[in-house]
Amino acid sequence: MNSITYFAFLLPSFFLSWSNASIKTNYTPQPAFGCTSYYDTTLKLTVYTGVEKEPEYPGGAAAWARYIDRNLRTENIDASKYCNVRIKMIIDPTGEIRKVVPMRGDTEVKEPNANEKEVLRVYLKSKFWAPGICSGNNVTTEFFQSFNPCNR
Repeated sequence: MNSITYFAFLLPSFFLSWSNASIKTNYTPQPAFGCTSYYDTTLKLTVYTGVEKEPEYPGGAAAWARYIDRNLRTENIDASKYCNVRIKMIIDPTGEIRKVVPMRGDTEVKEPNANEKEVLRVYLKSKFWAPGICSGNNVTTEFFQSFNPCNR
């Protein structure tokens, strides 16, 4: 076999092995996380409801508990009212609170009772939170928290 024929057989196998080597990588595909969102016409923002990481108070749950202990005014709590207050919050990508509303069932409360007013005051005073994250980016996030001011 002459050298031209030899290289003619060798060259395709070289390219085939080189291209297969370039395809093989150590890449492990990550599961796709579908962040769900809606457009809030009052805030004029896209608000995410399903995110990879929910917003949280800076320092986590322990810092939030200390903040509540320091800022909740028990004299404003009416134990004769329903004590479990459910809050809907919208936090923007900078961590600023854009909206805090008490909820009863699935509806926003227009006229809050004494307990809801006190919980709203405490949440609004907290100012900044760590924002929600979707696909590695900070996003405007809606989330819910329940709070029982009567057990403090």
